[in-house]
Amino acid sequence: MKKKILVLFTCMLVSTSAFGKYITHLNSNGVEITRFFTHENGAVSLYISGAVDNLDKCTSTFRVYIPHDLPGKDIMVSSALAAFASGKKVGFHGSGCRTTSFWGGTQDVPVVDNMWIIK
Repeated sequence: MKKKILVLFTCMLVSTSAFGKYITHLNSNGVEITRFFTHENGAVSLYISGAVDNLDKCTSTFRVYIPHDLPGKDIMVSSALAAFASGKKVGFHGSGCRTTSFWGGTQDVPVVDNMWIIK
């Protein structure tokens, strides 16, 4: 029995990102995407409106950043565009903060690693 509990606990730790945090609560009403900005390197910044958790202490939370090299980025960007065009709200999970040089490199924003659309 102890071995089963240990295996279950280990699986839970492995499946949970050690560094990731919810930018919006999973069961919240989400946030609205108000602008969609594509960077020259293929990354995307989404301007958002709504309540977010700033657990990584980024200097700004009025936008989030989807890196160009994120696995699954193309699907996430397509989902963001669909939500933006249809007026649906979205939720985010992220890891860390990133500064983008386009805006002078003075503000870092949450980096998105997972996104969902809220009906």
